[in-house]
Amino acid sequence: MTSYRNLIGGVVITLALSLPFYGHTWNLLMHILGAVMFMGNIVVTAVWASLARRSRNIEALRLGVRGISVTDAIFTVPGGLLVLLNGGIIGTPYFRAHATWLFVSIGLFAASGIVWGGLLIPVQKRLSALMRATPGGASIPPEVDSLLGRWFRWGGIATVLPLIALVLMVFKPTF
Repeated sequence: MTSYRNLIGGVVITLALSLPFYGHTWNLLMHILGAVMFMGNIVVTAVWASLARRSRNIEALRLGVRGISVTDAIFTVPGGLLVLLNGGIIGTPYFRAHATWLFVSIGLFAASGIVWGGLLIPVQKRLSALMRATPGGASIPPEVDSLLGRWFRWGGIATVLPLIALVLMVFKPTF
């Protein structure tokens, strides 16, 4: 319930901060803030999820899996929305100029979203259910390692794609 409340609050604030009447500089700032929130959370989440997995401690894993859901609601989703909404506002001249780097970046960002929504979210939900069902002090269910392996593989792909898009956005190469 708290994650949904955080998610809804984050989305409402994000929408308010992304209104086009704030001007170009504001929207550029919100776009950069969104990139920092989005990229920062997906990279840091992988690090502390890896540490929780290596600990082989059921409570650390339980906290890690819960933390992934909470921080996705607080940082990843609002950050992604800031990137999309404000990028749409400030990217209009590049879009009209048919800037290839922009189309490739949008495609990479969309592909990352598809991987996240289609593959990572179901794995995270299954992990959450397993962690809730596992009593304190019990050993880690065998399925957890399999699910975490899948989460790290697909999560790596979902992280590399927007990192490439970030590089394209900064350097704006011509193809």
